[in-house]
Amino acid sequence: GTLIASPSLAVCGCKSCSAWLSPRHESQSQLPHRTTMAVATEQESKGNAWVDALTAPASLVLYGVIVGGGIGAIFAANDLRDEWYIDCLALPGSLWMQVLQCLVLPMVIISMVMAMVHMRQLPGSRKMAFALVGLYMSTTVVAIIEANAFGVPFITNVVKELDASSIEATADGTSVEDVKFIDALLGVFENMTPENIINDIATSDMLPVIVASVVFGICIKAQEDDGSPTVTIKLIQQINDVVVACLMAVMKVAPFGVASIVFSTAATVDIEEAGKALAWYLLGMWAVMLFHVFVFYTAILVIGAGRNPFPYYKNLIPAVLMALGMSSSMATLPTTKQCAAKNGIRAEVRDLALSLGATINMDGSGIAFIFIPCWLCTVQGIEFGATKIMLSAIGAMVCSVGASPIPSTGGVALVVLAIAGVPINSTFGLIMAVEFMGDRSQTMVNVFGDSVIVAVIDKWFGQSI
Repeated sequence: GTLIASPSLAVCGCKSCSAWLSPRHESQSQLPHRTTMAVATEQESKGNAWVDALTAPASLVLYGVIVGGGIGAIFAANDLRDEWYIDCLALPGSLWMQVLQCLVLPMVIISMVMAMVHMRQLPGSRKMAFALVGLYMSTTVVAIIEANAFGVPFITNVVKELDASSIEATADGTSVEDVKFIDALLGVFENMTPENIINDIATSDMLPVIVASVVFGICIKAQEDDGSPTVTIKLIQQINDVVVACLMAVMKVAPFGVASIVFSTAATVDIEEAGKALAWYLLGMWAVMLFHVFVFYTAILVIGAGRNPFPYYKNLIPAVLMALGMSSSMATLPTTKQCAAKNGIRAEVRDLALSLGATINMDGSGIAFIFIPCWLCTVQGIEFGATKIMLSAIGAMVCSVGASPIPSTGGVALVVLAIAGVPINSTFGLIMAVEFMGDRSQTMVNVFGDSVIVAVIDKWFGQSI
């Protein structure tokens, strides 16, 4: 007969089944007439979940890392480091990296411009808006200071230089930095002032380009008299749509690009030493992130919001787990808002604070943007001196604000490396190999930070809204 759908069972429409569905037999109907169709549907659903997990972008990148690293290790074990076919197999990764660098520049410029426009148009109390932006910026500064204070000495002392024939550092990168601190500081400020913006873009001098983008975003007219976006804003949004579409296309072939990069690195370096260096990189970064969350954020939550951290953090578990799985602050935003509501945050406060935080509050990324250039300098035998520390800190600050809240911060890290003057070569492939793990931990820190700051804002300004 015709199948009858039920939330718990599927039976046919015959008289026998109709009798079982009567009130007299309602309590017994689920057991004897549960058909194989319902069981098959559940099994199919579980199977689809496994398929989705195995074909997720992060899983595909992991497969690329395993395949590229495995083949590269075989080449290295057979002493085939200088053969021409290694260069051929490394070419796709090199091309993929060049395209990624090409797209990251306009992405960061547009992100900085639109971030300034959005901050100028914050709804609600002006005092609350300024306090919100100030708190987000302050926590990112603290995160960067922690990474420099704890992470840089740790990496430079425990990570050893890798012996790789394919690593080609520039002469400027290998020179010992004996510049005085004040000279380095003045040089940073001098470099921040754009002299020829077209030449700065052409030479990948990112710091003046980002400064010019911030000024442009502050000065640009965002709305017409009738409240509609201006032509310039529409043009920027359309360009951003094109850049994002291209970036998504590039990220679809990321498993092949990463496999090629990891292969070229694995074929030319000591795998054991590289593995140890990467382990120290991840452990050091995670240690600083844990300190930032459970010491710094907890202090803000107790002192600034007067909250008990234990029940508050317990209610954040769904958002943190979602961040771990999605690796995106924006994709986690609905769950983060639900957790904030469970913690008693007012709707007006959580809508503004969490939406803005998912865009500009990137404490986890700020920590990573210090560890990445420090680690790359160390494995290449380049001194991570005062100039590079300050340039990395500035780059981490501005790129944390301009970093897109979508998965993968590896591309934005290229901008920080360009600002700090760190050579970009095959060693960056090692970072990309573990980026899927680092990016998830960064997103978890970002979500924690958003959730803590919203409690402080709710305490200070919630009653006045």
